[in-house]
Amino acid sequence: MTPAQLELVKASYAQLSDGGAEMAADFYSNLFELDPSARALFATDPAVMSVKFSGELAAIVEAITSYETFAPRVSELAVRHIGYGVRPQHYRTVGQALIRALAAHLDEDWDEELEAAWRRAYNLVSEVMMAAAGDAQR
Repeated sequence: MTPAQLELVKASYAQLSDGGAEMAADFYSNLFELDPSARALFATDPAVMSVKFSGELAAIVEAITSYETFAPRVSELAVRHIGYGVRPQHYRTVGQALIRALAAHLDEDWDEELEAAWRRAYNLVSEVMMAAAGDAQR
């Protein structure tokens, strides 16, 4: 990711109302629409999940500018998600659901440049998480 893309991701996330919880709720709606079987991966109330997701995403967005902070954080997240039943095939659908939710909530500011920045950020997160999950399962 370029420094400009990193700044776009951080600045746009900061624009989300209520710390991103509404966007996170839409993320879960999108995820369950795209993959109804994903609902079985979650035992927690959707409102609680939204708060946790938005908080974790905010922390990742903040950490992404420092790989030394970012990589261990998302690697630990990946290991936790193994226990929830997350498999490599879920990462693509999660990315689609996230981009759709962000686009809806950043409506007026959402353009090709911002979408590209978020896609690169998500790809970085998912690649590190999948690598960490693979290492943990060996």
